[in-house]
Amino acid sequence: MAAVHPCTLLGAARALLQPATDALGQHQQAQAACLLGDYARAHRLWDALARNGDSEAHAQLARLGQRGQYEAEAFSDPRYLR
Repeated sequence: MAAVHPCTLLGAARALLQPATDALGQHQQAQAACLLGDYARAHRLWDALARNGDSEAHAQLARLGQRGQYEAEAFSDPRYLR
């Protein structure tokens, strides 16, 4: 089955129900979680990617913090200062 891009609420719900087998799938699930208002889940997904050096995940975590959708407490953590 082809990957579903979470651009609608139905697509977002469907993306969250499918297992994420790679980084792209995790990004799509995190975007879907944001679309559905589950910022904590999005943060967990992007945090896992950021810990592995994913620069897009770092940027998305920063956006969540800037919008006030999730506390940016971890940005002073040394693992983010690469």
